[in-house]
Amino acid sequence: MAKLWKVTAKRDSGKIVKGMSVEIVISDRSGEPRPKEIVSAFQTKYNIEVKEGNCGSSYFVIEKI
Repeated sequence: MAKLWKVTAKRDSGKIVKGMSVEIVISDRSGEPRPKEIVSAFQTKYNIEVKEGNCGSSYFVIEKI
């Protein structure tokens, strides 16, 4: 079963500004989104270059919707 996650930035990190958010669907496994999935979602939604090092779980509030 697919799960929907909302990922919201807690603070500025690179080109990601506090408050920016993305929604990520995980259908092939359980657990929270991985940094690569977070990077991909931000690049797709905001068309910005994001480094994976700026996408650790400490930078975001991750909510299951």
